[in-house]
Amino acid sequence: MMTVFLSRSKSIRFAIILFLPILFLLHPYSALAEETIDDTLKPDEELEEELKYLQAETYVITPSKIPQRIEKAPGTIHVVTDKQIRQMGARYLIDVAQTVPGWHVWENHWGEPLFFVRGDAGWAGNRVSFMVNSHLVNDVYNGDANRLYGFLDLDNVKRIEFLSGPASALYGSGAMAGIINIITKEGEDVDGLQLTGRGGSFNTWEGNALFGKTIKGLEVAAYADYRTTDGFRGHVERDQQSVLDEQYGTHASLAPGNMKGDAYQLDAQLTMKYKGFKFDGKFIDRKGDMPFGIRPILDNMSNRNRQQYYLNLSYDATVTEGLDLMAKVYRNQNFTKSLLQYWPKGSWFRTPAGSMITSENRFLEYEGKNSRTGAEAQATYEIVDSNTIVGGITFEEQRVYDNSTKANYMRTSTSGVNIPLPSVQDWPDEYVLPTKERNVWAVYVEDLWDIMEDLRLTIGGRYDHYSDFGGEISPRVGINWEFAQNFNTKFLYGRAFRAPSFNELYSPSQGNPNLKPETEDSYELSLGAQFFPFSGQVTVFYKKIKDYIGYTLKGSPPVYTNVNLGEITNQGVTLQMKYDFGRGTYLGMNYTHLSMEARMGPEARIPGYRTTQFYWYEPARIGTLMANVRLNRYLNLNTYLLYRGGWIRLVNDPRDDPGDYITANVGLIAKNFLKELKGLEVRGMVYNLFNKQYTSPTPPGGLPDDMPMPGINFFLELRYTF
Repeated sequence: MMTVFLSRSKSIRFAIILFLPILFLLHPYSALAEETIDDTLKPDEELEEELKYLQAETYVITPSKIPQRIEKAPGTIHVVTDKQIRQMGARYLIDVAQTVPGWHVWENHWGEPLFFVRGDAGWAGNRVSFMVNSHLVNDVYNGDANRLYGFLDLDNVKRIEFLSGPASALYGSGAMAGIINIITKEGEDVDGLQLTGRGGSFNTWEGNALFGKTIKGLEVAAYADYRTTDGFRGHVERDQQSVLDEQYGTHASLAPGNMKGDAYQLDAQLTMKYKGFKFDGKFIDRKGDMPFGIRPILDNMSNRNRQQYYLNLSYDATVTEGLDLMAKVYRNQNFTKSLLQYWPKGSWFRTPAGSMITSENRFLEYEGKNSRTGAEAQATYEIVDSNTIVGGITFEEQRVYDNSTKANYMRTSTSGVNIPLPSVQDWPDEYVLPTKERNVWAVYVEDLWDIMEDLRLTIGGRYDHYSDFGGEISPRVGINWEFAQNFNTKFLYGRAFRAPSFNELYSPSQGNPNLKPETEDSYELSLGAQFFPFSGQVTVFYKKIKDYIGYTLKGSPPVYTNVNLGEITNQGVTLQMKYDFGRGTYLGMNYTHLSMEARMGPEARIPGYRTTQFYWYEPARIGTLMANVRLNRYLNLNTYLLYRGGWIRLVNDPRDDPGDYITANVGLIAKNFLKELKGLEVRGMVYNLFNKQYTSPTPPGGLPDDMPMPGINFFLELRYTF
C-alpha cells in the first residue's frame, strides 16, 4: 500500500528533492533558533560524540596495519563511519559501497553482488579482499567473500575503510583491486543494550540486538541479527529458455513470469577483550532463492545456502618503549549447499544417443566445504618519532574438502552432452573436486619515514610462498607531500597478485593445475586541497593486469579449460568534493571516469574479448551526489543520487548498449524527540524515489533484455538504546 502511494505521488517526491536547497538556506537559522530556546551551549556528551566522529574520519588502520592520519596513508582510502551509515539509510554493505568514489556493485542473475573498484573485480569478485576487524574472510574455493558479505547488516559496524588500489605488499593474494575492512563495535562503543527492528518492501523483516559492557576489566560486545524477505520479484518477458524454445520448437520456459527472491540471513558476532588478549568470532548463515537459477532462466528450484564462521584470538603487548608485538591464531570455515536446475522439463537435452526432450527437470545438488587455518606475528618499532617500521610473518594452511555432487544426469567428456539418469545419483570421483590443500607462508616489512614534517615516504614489500606454484614478491612505494599550506599530493606504485583458487586449479570440469597467478602493476597520483569548509581531491590511476585467468575450449573433444589468457589495462580519473556547512550539514559529490581494454591471446574463447572493452557489466562513468541536512537537534534529512553510465556491449553482442540511469534515495532520522523515551530513534528510507526503471547488464546469450532491478522501495526502523 505504501509503495503504491509513493510511486503514484510524483508531485510529493519531486517536492522533497526541490525542497532540499531551501532546507540548506534555512538550516543555520533553524539550528540557531532551536539552540537559543533550548540550550545555547552544546552538552558535553554531544561535543564528545562530534570529536569521536571526526577522529574516526581522520585515522585509518588498513593501509599500513597501524593507525595513521588519512592524509599520510599510502594510496586512496575512504572512511564511512557508523553515523554516516545511518544518515544515508544504508541497510547492507552494498548500499554503502555504491557511494564510495570509484566503487560499483553489479548484481548477477544468481542474486549475488560483485564489487568493482576502478573497473576491477575478477570474475568471482576475488580481486577484492574483505576483512572484518582486519581479519581476512575471503574463502579459498573461489577466493571471494562478496556473495556472503554483500548483504551484511551494518548495525554492529563502527566504521568501514575502503582502500582503492593494490595492497598485496602487506596483505598478500587477492588484495589487487582494493580492500573492504569492516570495523565492528566493541564493548566501550556500546556501553549498554541496543535493540533494532525494521520492516519494509518485499515483505522484509529484520531484528537485532547489540550488547556491550566492560565488567571487571573484561570488555564484551555481543551481536545477533536475523532477517527474512520475499525479495524483489521483477517481471521478465523472455529468458534464455525462451530463445531456445523458439529455436527448437519447445515450450519449457516459465517466461513471461517473475523472478524469485526468498531469503533469510542470520549473523552473530562475539568480541571480548581482556588486558592484551582479544577474541573475535563471527558466524553468518544465508539461504536464498536464485532469481534465475544457475542459467539465466526462470525456475522454481534453484537456491543456495552459504555459511561461514571464523575464530580469531590475538595478543598485543608493548615490550619496551616504541616496540609493540602482536600475535594471533585463527580459523575460517566456509560451507556451501546448492540445488541447481540446468534443464527444465520439456527442454532440448543433448545425449550421446542424440537430442531429446527431457520429461523432467534436470538438476544438480552440490555441497562443498573449505577452510583456512593460520597464525601471524607482527612487530611495530618506532625508531624515532619520524620513522616507524612494521614487519611480520604469517603461515596458513588452505584446504578444500571432498565435495559432494549428485544429479539426475551425468556428464560426459564432450562439452554440452550429458546422460539422463532415472534418479538422483552420486557422481563418480573424476567429476568431483577432491580434498586438496596447500600451505602458504609470507614475510612482510614496511618503513614509514617522515623525511620532513610535511613529506612522508612509505616503502615496503612482501614475499609469499605457495606450496603448489611457488613465490611472489609484492613491492610498494608511496609518497605523501603537503607541498603548500592546505595542498597535498600523493603518489603510489604497487604490485599485487592473486593466486589461482582451488576451483580454478582443480575443478573437474575446467581446472588447470598449471595456472600462473595474476599480477598487477598499479600507479596513481592525486592532488588534494582543503580550505574549510571546502575540500576536494582529484586522482588519476593506471593499472595493468597480466596473466588474466579465464577459460577457453581446448582438446578433442573440446572442453572448457582455465588458462592464463592475456592482459587487461584500466585507467581513469576520480574527482571528489565536499562542502561542510557545519553542525552536521554537508554537500558532497564524487565522479569516476574509466577506460578499460583487454588484450587476450589467441586462446580467447570469445573474439570480442581480445581487443575491446572487457567488463560489459562495469559502467565507464560512476557518480554520487549526497546532501545531509541537520534540520534541528531532533531531525536529520539525507538524500543522495547515484549515476551510472557508459556501458559498452561486447563486439559479438547485437543488443544496444545499456542506457545511463540516475536513482534518487532519501531518508529521515528522528531521535531524542520524546523526553520519556530518550533512547528511541526512528529511521525511514525510500530508495529509487522516482521509481526509475533500469536493468543490470547481462552477457550475450543470457537474458535477452537484461535483468530488471527494483523500483521504488522503502523501510521503516525503530531503535531503542538502554
